[in-house]
Amino acid sequence: METVTGDDGSLSFLQIEPDKNSRHFNCSETQQQKLINTSFWIIDYIEDVKTKFGNNRFLVKIKFNRNDSDSDTKKFFTNSSEIKYTLAKIRELNAFPRKVTLRASGARYYME
Repeated sequence: METVTGDDGSLSFLQIEPDKNSRHFNCSETQQQKLINTSFWIIDYIEDVKTKFGNNRFLVKIKFNRNDSDSDTKKFFTNSSEIKYTLAKIRELNAFPRKVTLRASGARYYME
């Protein structure tokens, strides 16, 4: 087998695209409750995730500063119908990343 010129033998050299059928976010997790009244950038999300708390959760990937590196990203799970609706609309408009502030009213979570 021939080696490609400049190939340093690393996996990153190959620039293999992630499997679109097996998405995940490789970053540390935070809790939705800890983000109340905090502004952050929504980078992406995954729909219909099954957790020990139930099905159809969304896994949301965020950054606190738009220019943070991927190693500084966080993720949180949500089952808020209002957040799910807003995320779907942002995706529909192809408008990621998007800066939001997470709010809560009782047990109701929403973004503004």
